[in-house]
Amino acid sequence: MRANLVWLTPSATAFSCLCERCLEAARARGGSFAEAVRLASVRGTVALESTVAFAHCAAGHEVVLRRVERPPRLRRTHERQLQLR
Repeated sequence: MRANLVWLTPSATAFSCLCERCLEAARARGGSFAEAVRLASVRGTVALESTVAFAHCAAGHEVVLRRVERPPRLRRTHERQLQLR
């Protein structure tokens, strides 16, 4: 089974995610989507200096939290690229 992996921005100190293992189990049981999301919800805080942290869902599945650096700005724009002003 693949790891529960959540990517955090460099400035994140809190997180909210869904446990994928819980969602897969709910799907296999044929339960309701709303109940699956409620049971799979994982929330918490993470120290700003942590590059990797761990959390656990209510069922005990491990969730790995990893920081990712923001990609560098594009040097030139492309006409199909979304422009925010």
